[in-house]
Amino acid sequence: MTARGFYTLLFSALMLFTALSVGSAGAFLLGIAALISWLLALVSVFLTVLTCRITQQLASTEVQRGSLCRYHVGVRLLLPMPIAPLFLRLSMPNGKQSEFLLRARLIGQTQSENNFSCPHVGVFSVGITHIGFVDCFGMFCVRLHTHAALPKLTVLPRPAESMPVSFSPGEGESSMALRAQADRSTPSDVRTWQDGDELKRVHWKLSMRRQELMVHTYETPQRPDALVLLNCALGDIAGPQRLTMVDVLTESCAGILKRLLEDGHTTRLPLSGRTLREYSGQNSEALPDMLRALAQEPFDGAPEFARVIWDSARRMQRTGSTVLLSCDLTPAIADAAIAISRMGPHTRFTLVTAGDATPDQRKLLDLLLASGLEATHISAA
Repeated sequence: MTARGFYTLLFSALMLFTALSVGSAGAFLLGIAALISWLLALVSVFLTVLTCRITQQLASTEVQRGSLCRYHVGVRLLLPMPIAPLFLRLSMPNGKQSEFLLRARLIGQTQSENNFSCPHVGVFSVGITHIGFVDCFGMFCVRLHTHAALPKLTVLPRPAESMPVSFSPGEGESSMALRAQADRSTPSDVRTWQDGDELKRVHWKLSMRRQELMVHTYETPQRPDALVLLNCALGDIAGPQRLTMVDVLTESCAGILKRLLEDGHTTRLPLSGRTLREYSGQNSEALPDMLRALAQEPFDGAPEFARVIWDSARRMQRTGSTVLLSCDLTPAIADAAIAISRMGPHTRFTLVTAGDATPDQRKLLDLLLASGLEATHISAA
């Protein structure tokens, strides 16, 4: 009961008491009118709570970030007396709450459609979380929490533009890895001797003719697979900044995945969050599942990224390109990335930060560049 309802009941009691005390017909009528209004307000709110039925649904359970989500809500009442507009509190696809009033028919169903923007990647519960009932006099107000499960909306990352991904063999390939992959049956060319070359590769006749050591070179098959490793831990980042970081991380990763799959490369995406998952594919048909997996990743806990990189070392035999994306860069992560690159695959490291990189992070990025890796920095500010 609101303050208005309390004072209406008090006024009715005072008028009836006055009418009985002094025999005033006018006071009696005022008291009865106030009491009837109070009772009608109570009955209307009570019946509204009992008869109200709410249906809610989404036009689509998946949308891309930046697009609109269409939300439909229906309210059915069986009420023979007037009621104030219903108070609705909605959970939005941006993680926030919004409130609005809905004028409902007394008897029948009221439908409403709304378009909500989807500014962030993730999985969001969209729909009515609380509903408020108020009589037309404003004497009673009842607010209830809706216990029904809310529709889930998955906001997929929008793939960012990505530079072509390089594959080994290349400048980053070690001589040991090249020798291991070389096809010894068909020499392809000759070159001058370099430290570390095997003696059995020397082209003796040509060396005698040119008076310098010349060695055979062989066809080296390109490593076919690409591995994309994403740091699934955001640490202490919270609030709107966290949502922005997730957007940049997932969309940068999505852009690389799209580029690799469109080029026909076998691409693997292991996600090392609280739940270990892995996705792979060789063409664009695999991209939707990977985008869905990125949107569903909570980024709320994972092993240390350096350990994730080391655990992937056994994959390097068939990996021609490794892409690392992280919101953090420590000496341990830099050492692991350099070690992976020395195993053969071309390695790209992308650092995503909320603002400018710290001096220590810039030094580590320079170290990665000096070690033959691709190193880029993206600011989510």
